Amino acid sequence: MAKRIVLVTGSLAEPRVQRIAEELDDAELEPIVANVGVKVAALMTGEIVERRLKLPEGADRVIMPGRFRGDLERLSDHFGTRFERGPDEIADLPAYLHGVD
Repeated sequence: MAKRIVLVTGSLAEPRVQRIAEELDDAELEPIVANVGVKVAALMTGEIVERRLKLPEGADRVIMPGRFRGDLERLSDHFGTRFERGPDEIADLPAYLHGVD
């Protein structure tokens, strides 16, 4: 069964993140793009994520933008799912995802 990986993003980067998610050729991953409703995801706070993020059923992991500086442990506790910081650059997302176990 493929792991459901949620890719959190903002409005400006959403089309590019969606394109990368669609182009991934990996039967082990089911990437789901989640727009939190801010323009620039790196500037969102943990509190914004807690209020606005709607996780899909069965999410295995949530990958935040690399420049997000909120408390990942707090978000993991709040949602009951592992949160981690991804790469700083969207272009590095495929390589990062292939390293996720």
